[in-house]
Amino acid sequence: MPGPETSQREARLADEQRLLYAASVTWVCFWSADVLSVLRPTWDTLVLRLLWAALTVLSGWLLPQVGPVGRSALRIFAGVILPNVFFGLAIHRLGGSSSPIFDWLCLMPAVTLLLGRGLWHGAMSTLLMLLLASAMLWEEGAPAERYLSWLPMLTVEAVGIQVTFFYQRLLLERAKAAAEQKLARRALDESNERALRAEQMAQLGQLAAGVAHEVRNPLAYVQANLRFLQEEARPSRAESDAEYAAALQETLLGVERIHQIVKDLTALSRSEEPAPVGQCDLRPVIDTSVRLASVRLKTLVRLAVEVPETPRARAEPRRLGQVLLNLLLNAADAIEEAKVPDGRVALRVQVDEERVRVLVEDNGPGIRAEHLSRLFTSFFTTKAPGKGTGLGLALSRQYVESFGGTLRAENRSEGGARFIVELPAA
Repeated sequence: MPGPETSQREARLADEQRLLYAASVTWVCFWSADVLSVLRPTWDTLVLRLLWAALTVLSGWLLPQVGPVGRSALRIFAGVILPNVFFGLAIHRLGGSSSPIFDWLCLMPAVTLLLGRGLWHGAMSTLLMLLLASAMLWEEGAPAERYLSWLPMLTVEAVGIQVTFFYQRLLLERAKAAAEQKLARRALDESNERALRAEQMAQLGQLAAGVAHEVRNPLAYVQANLRFLQEEARPSRAESDAEYAAALQETLLGVERIHQIVKDLTALSRSEEPAPVGQCDLRPVIDTSVRLASVRLKTLVRLAVEVPETPRARAEPRRLGQVLLNLLLNAADAIEEAKVPDGRVALRVQVDEERVRVLVEDNGPGIRAEHLSRLFTSFFTTKAPGKGTGLGLALSRQYVESFGGTLRAENRSEGGARFIVELPAA
């Protein structure tokens, strides 16, 4: 699809073509002036004018067919050379300087202003016009006074060239104004987009404040009661003590995660600064996220985790854990919705000198092409109604970018989706 600059260039070329075609008709129509100047048909000047018109039409037809250098040459040919040469030949055939239309030669630079559209073209036309007129006068042996009579014409040409200069300035100013208008329109569009995002974030802030208010108090009761059970309750069988303690500890970790999410939502609604970013050991963060997600994953998919020895990155552990947990649960949701019989999710870590990449992959249905560009937009979700808010991926990208990293999504060639969390190495 052609861009706006290409469309404008094509429109200008079309205007130039129409102007040359109209000029070619005018050259033929002016044969009537030849006839009136001598009061008889002048078939030789008609032939000259027809040839002149044919060459002008040919120049107009070739204009969009050639490159910039060729177009510049055609403008000089059709706007400078053809008018002066053929009009000079016609005047010569009609009696030279004694012809009533001899003084019309001074109009040639004006014709060039119309067809050539340039200061340099006007100067060339003026010089060529003076050479033609001087050659006719010299051939006829005209007196010096006849040459001096052309001084007023020279003045006219100087004024014409100056007018051309101002005309060019006007065109440049119009082009500059159009460019500035385009930039202003783009800035307005960007401003409107920022306003829309701000409105969405304001809605998100209101939602966050409401969720935090509704969840904070009952969550405090649950957390306090769990700690009481951890400290006071004892299982009836000693052999299940370790299993009981592990289950209770995982429940406490889950409640603490919910508490942290509520704090994050509260901070978001108040536009608070994010937590400090520092060196983060990925192993415990990944282990915690996998353990919390495994309650849902183990009934749906097989999970594979590949983490090299002690990878470290610049991140905030709690928020990074929330990002990974969200990605793992999203993978499970995609596999469940597509009813994949042998669902698989893999979490892999790749480390180089400057970056650490955490990849979450699945063998689900993948991401539709039209959804890829909107995937991280607030309130956009591909899940069924009631199963997603459209906030998880938007917040996840916001968190990762606050670490100085990136979060992107792509489809795997072998099928399924891949989310890549790229973080600065610590």
